Amino acid sequence: MQKISLVILVTGLVAAGMWGIGDYMNRKGEEHGDVTQGQSIAEQTCLRCHTKFKGDPLPDPTITDAPPLASFGQRWPLENLEEALAEGITVSHDSMTMPEFSFTPESIADLLVYLGELTREANARDKG
Repeated sequence: MQKISLVILVTGLVAAGMWGIGDYMNRKGEEHGDVTQGQSIAEQTCLRCHTKFKGDPLPDPTITDAPPLASFGQRWPLENLEEALAEGITVSHDSMTMPEFSFTPESIADLLVYLGELTREANARDKG
């Protein structure tokens, strides 16, 4: 009876492992997150102070040093922002402190995918 139980347990573990590997391989290289949701998050939070692209009109003329969102991916790997977004970014723009925002892992993924889209568009603008 123990041998049968062990065989069933090992078979289950192997099947779960294969499922996990298969799921990983299916998603490998795929960006997680929803661009539309990310845009909505950016519009509700970030775009009160930041512009999308360099040269866009400032949403708040009293804040002049908030970098464009598209520049984030040009400056750093966007994955590096994941932890900062999860823990809360504490940055000041001009004489104002950036508000604290609370993001879920899903909303962070959405926002990062959107920032990636903005970065790609900014890079294409710079080339053309």
